[in-house]
Amino acid sequence: MRGFNKIEYQKRVKDLQVNMQNNNIDLTLITSPHNFRYFTGLDSYFWESPTRPWFLLISQNKNPVAIIPSIGKTALQKTWIKEIKTWPSPQPKDEGVSELKKYISKVLPNKGNIGCELGLESHLRMSINDFDYLRNSLSNLKFIDASIIIWKQRIIKSQNEIKKIKEIILIASKVFDNFQNQINIGMTEIEICKIFKKELINEGADHTLYMSCSSGNGGYDQIICDPSDKIIQNGDIMVIDTGTTLDGYFCDFNRNYGFGSISKESINAYNYLWEATERTLDKLRPGISCAEIYESLFDVLKNTGLQSNNVGRMGHGLGLQLTEPPSIMKKDKSVLEENMIITIEPSLEYSPGKMLVHEENVLITKGGYELLSSRTPKKLPIVK
Repeated sequence: MRGFNKIEYQKRVKDLQVNMQNNNIDLTLITSPHNFRYFTGLDSYFWESPTRPWFLLISQNKNPVAIIPSIGKTALQKTWIKEIKTWPSPQPKDEGVSELKKYISKVLPNKGNIGCELGLESHLRMSINDFDYLRNSLSNLKFIDASIIIWKQRIIKSQNEIKKIKEIILIASKVFDNFQNQINIGMTEIEICKIFKKELINEGADHTLYMSCSSGNGGYDQIICDPSDKIIQNGDIMVIDTGTTLDGYFCDFNRNYGFGSISKESINAYNYLWEATERTLDKLRPGISCAEIYESLFDVLKNTGLQSNNVGRMGHGLGLQLTEPPSIMKKDKSVLEENMIITIEPSLEYSPGKMLVHEENVLITKGGYELLSSRTPKKLPIVK
């Protein structure tokens, strides 16, 4: 089944409404694609067109109201949202802002607090000029940050969400586990990643929205860029990191492959990463902090002489977005809770310009954890 039953979305809205009441937020304004999808169920990549903003308004005790460009009305009517207001768009001088102002003034004629996506890993998908106009013309109202209460519920996955995330991770795991026999020395990074993407689709994935690939002799120097036309040579280690989706939900993990003869130094670095992950997995449970997870990983890696982690963090949350809060960092005191899904992602630059990274996807359970990705091989897979 694509999407979820309307009961799932109704519960999400009700949970938000409780948090709004507890935080004195009278109305929440949603503009970003992922939050719009989270509360409505709209499945569309029309968001890639930056021309038209979309607005969803959630009050403390009413069903959501959508104010959207007319092109989207038919699609949104197929979701559980019933009250839909539209305007003809593109209309640069007034992209729905007057309709938005009219509705807000009706709901909050005197005073009140409007929660917006202003803070933690959030953004507005409307022009700053329009947002400033809205604030200035509704000066009796306060526009405050609602990102914290939105993330508070999004980081805890429902059983329906967990099922979808497990499925896409299973698909990617199967492709990774069988991939060693499909690649060879002499192929380019681009050729290899094209094969990988095709296999993902063949196994049932929807979209590969993120795929980084890098390679080099004994390691690589970055982990965020697209594959290049570099030809894989003897002694290279290549990493593929995929953020692939099924029904909107992401997997996010990587695998390393060695080609031909790999140096002992590189093998040792790979082994350190595997051991750091292994020791840390055994510590995962509700109540442990992100800082404690980071320290567990770093305790193993510092034996290599590592002084700091230049990637910045060693994991993060996962769900409707490739990366979500929290961050596995030294100073992040966020505490893991049951039904959170996170990545464990230690990295090691063991020589100038040479690094290796491992990544796994993990569900936090009542008694500990469940590894969702197939475990990274204990020994570096070698392509002869």
